[in-house]
Amino acid sequence: MPEELSVSVIDTGAGLAACAEEWNRLLETAAQRSICLRWEWLQTWWNVYADCGVKPYVLLLHDAGRLVGIAPFFCQLQKIFWILPVRTLRFLGTGEPEAEEIASEYLDIVAQTGYEARVTQAVWAHLRQAQSWDQLIFNDVLQDSLVLTALPAKAAAEKLVTQIEQVGIRYFIDLPRTWEAYIAMLEPGAAKRIPYKQRKFERAGRVTDKIVDAADQLPQAFAELIRLHTLRWQARGRGGVFASGRFTAFHQALAAKLLPLGMLNIRLLSLDDVNIAVLYNFRYAGTDYFYQGGFDVASAAKHSPGIMAHVYAIADALRAGLQRYDFMKGGVISYKTEFACNESLMHDVLIFSDTLCGRILTCKNKIYRRLRRIKVKWARPAKTGAGSSPPPE
Repeated sequence: MPEELSVSVIDTGAGLAACAEEWNRLLETAAQRSICLRWEWLQTWWNVYADCGVKPYVLLLHDAGRLVGIAPFFCQLQKIFWILPVRTLRFLGTGEPEAEEIASEYLDIVAQTGYEARVTQAVWAHLRQAQSWDQLIFNDVLQDSLVLTALPAKAAAEKLVTQIEQVGIRYFIDLPRTWEAYIAMLEPGAAKRIPYKQRKFERAGRVTDKIVDAADQLPQAFAELIRLHTLRWQARGRGGVFASGRFTAFHQALAAKLLPLGMLNIRLLSLDDVNIAVLYNFRYAGTDYFYQGGFDVASAAKHSPGIMAHVYAIADALRAGLQRYDFMKGGVISYKTEFACNESLMHDVLIFSDTLCGRILTCKNKIYRRLRRIKVKWARPAKTGAGSSPPPE
């Protein structure tokens, strides 16, 4: 039998800052590769969002001195009923207030290929032995993630309560080799619409699809990203996420780190030298991730600038030989389906410990879910006749 993996804990910001090279080197050998699991992403998040009452709780797993696994957690201490201190373990990069939420997605326990079972077993054994938590909360994880495929089963074996809730859908395109092959993948209607919109757009004026590739271009590009993103959301009566100072500070710092690594892909789409759309994308491990964007709402009806921005980005990803264009999380109904996307379910996973606070949280959660079901039941509109259906959104 193979020897047990050794587990060490990083519980200081300085410790987290010191493991960049080893962290990213392991990520390159793992199936769980994601831009949100890069050390640069999580370290920047910690620098910006770490508040009082939180500390890193990153587990490093070694086999004969070689790093083979990482559990990128942090511990958050809160109180319920204004009295009981609750210890929550979350992924680094999650748990911030909704108004300034980074929305780190596809987070997971990282394991070198071939070590998945041993790493998850060692992580779970450490968590149970240390008893350093009352609940585990993992947000926006994929259906094939280790925290979803391994940990709930281990919790159930010890009669711990687990809650798994679907929270969205990952939309992504497995890219073919050529633009013509991609168009052939589209539904017949979209296969006609998208090329038609592109031809119409290019007849309207001089089109420029500019990629930010130098540090001195970043300030202006970010200003345009914020402007166009805010315009889009103001049209809906909201301010957009860049209204948060911490959200903006996180992304400005992250962009400065990823640009020299070739992992930043900010694109400005202009018509006759006027920027009408922007995409804030990342490139990592053969994937182009669409994270955020904005467009000039005044030109939306005439030019479809948001759609066009993706068209040019997908074409560029094809030229670069990338394997995937990833729209990341979306709802059940999404414009992203227009682009011949594959779909994968995303979930939140919640596991309660058998500590005193864990048992109290279990009861509290059961009551909350029951009340929520009652609220949903009473909020449903009465049927007006056979075959009636809710209005389209």
